[in-house]
Amino acid sequence: MGTVTVIAATRRPDARLPEQPARPLRVCAYCRVSTDSEEQETSYAAQCAHYGSYIRSNPCWTLAGIFADEGISGTSTRGRDEFNRMIRACEGGEIDMIITKSISRFARNTLDCLTYIRRLKELRIPVVFEKENINTLDASGEVLLTILASIAQQESASISRNVRMGIEYGFQQGRGRLNYNAFLGYTGGDGPGSLVIVPEEAETVRRIFREYLEGRSPHTIAARLAREGVPTATGAGQWYASTVARMLGNEKYCGDLLMQKYYVEDYLTHRVVRNDGARPKYFVEDDHEPIVPKAIFRLAQAERARRAALDPDPSTLRFAERLTLNGRLFCGSCGRPLRRCHRPGTAQVVWLCRGRTGESAGASRDCASRAVRETEAQAAVVRALNALPEHACSLRRELAELTRKQPPAIENASPVAPLDTLAAGSDPLIAPLDTPAVGATLCGRPQPCADAQTEREMRLFQLRLLLELADDLTEARNRPHHAAPDDPNPTVPPAACRDAEDFLRRTRRPLPPGLLNAQGDLAVYDNDLVIRSIDRVTVRETGFEVRFKTGLRVNTGGA
Repeated sequence: MGTVTVIAATRRPDARLPEQPARPLRVCAYCRVSTDSEEQETSYAAQCAHYGSYIRSNPCWTLAGIFADEGISGTSTRGRDEFNRMIRACEGGEIDMIITKSISRFARNTLDCLTYIRRLKELRIPVVFEKENINTLDASGEVLLTILASIAQQESASISRNVRMGIEYGFQQGRGRLNYNAFLGYTGGDGPGSLVIVPEEAETVRRIFREYLEGRSPHTIAARLAREGVPTATGAGQWYASTVARMLGNEKYCGDLLMQKYYVEDYLTHRVVRNDGARPKYFVEDDHEPIVPKAIFRLAQAERARRAALDPDPSTLRFAERLTLNGRLFCGSCGRPLRRCHRPGTAQVVWLCRGRTGESAGASRDCASRAVRETEAQAAVVRALNALPEHACSLRRELAELTRKQPPAIENASPVAPLDTLAAGSDPLIAPLDTPAVGATLCGRPQPCADAQTEREMRLFQLRLLLELADDLTEARNRPHHAAPDDPNPTVPPAACRDAEDFLRRTRRPLPPGLLNAQGDLAVYDNDLVIRSIDRVTVRETGFEVRFKTGLRVNTGGA
């Protein structure tokens, strides 16, 4: 065995700081506060000022920067721009040491804390925690650091639980947490959680609800708003069908407030998920001034459910809006729908009964109905629309009779079950959606006989829509062709819209001038008017029968 020679160490491996180089040590400080409150702003400024003077006072150090994140949680490094910039500077060889106040300021996530400490340790860059008196290059530093980082994470978990309980307690008292930055139609009021109507934006909201109830799809509504340059909630001009669909289902537009639709699933990842029953929800009726009446909002929810039941694919409705006779044109002989075809070798479009073409399920070529030219069917629809003024009196009688009828009686109605609260004295009007006494209806509020009531409201709505069109045509015929129509949307005060009649009056729009001839009659076929008013067109040998959405039937002759 050979001789063993010991070569003495030239420095201590557990030195608190690396050996002083010929140049001053480049030292930076990291500061963080978790909220942007006034008290935290004072702490934030104090930390920055303290470390700036502290590093400059050491002649062996030079200030490599103050990295500070304000109003950012320490449970994750995502979104902490200054922290990530400091780490990149360390990896770029621009920093020799980091000083911070405590472990909780550096990170409240144990995994994040240890991951970055080990990465910096590989770079021989120590992190000094003043409060705990820990240097990460010490031999025992990581053990103590792991224990204290776990304590900091548990402290964060405890804070998260307390904050969540405080938020839910506020929900039980009817205090909502609202984001006004991307909320079309409302802005923040004087008190926290209060909503104030923005008149110009409210008109856009009412227009969306009206056009949807007239039969248009969210895709078409969004395309129109974008084409006309109507600003969104953020001031941009780009609209999406998903945005319109969310607005149609937002109960705040009818004056109610549903809280805790979403919740933070994990305090470390801050992942927000939809509340599908894992947490209670809280509903406040008549919380603020409505933009659309409750009756209109109920109709929109019923229409959404109806369309989803008919066809969950929204592209089907968009196709039907381009070809409005598709699904509306039926054979008078066998009752089957007609199919759109092109005559071979020509540009002429005709509609044929599916029984004649043998395309119906299990059907043979057993229908001898005639082919219908598309222009012929469109002309019949125009004639039926022009005949509406003649039926205005009967429509008004029906409207008056239906208005006089009382809505369906509410039988065995019981008040909403009181909410189990954290403290006594909470508002009895507030109830979670999973309370057994609350039915699965509008936003969780009990709505007995909702189907009959909604059916009545929809019929009233359709009658008023059809009467609007009849009155517009009557006015156009009586008005000299050189006179301009009156503005149907005069400036209205920014008051709430509480009933369907007021809603329709505010959202009424004139007929486009290009549709009318000099006599004030409709001269061309218009998809919008068909979507708005026509339910079914039946082709007979002697002509057409046009059935409107109110049930009114008008027979027109052939071309």
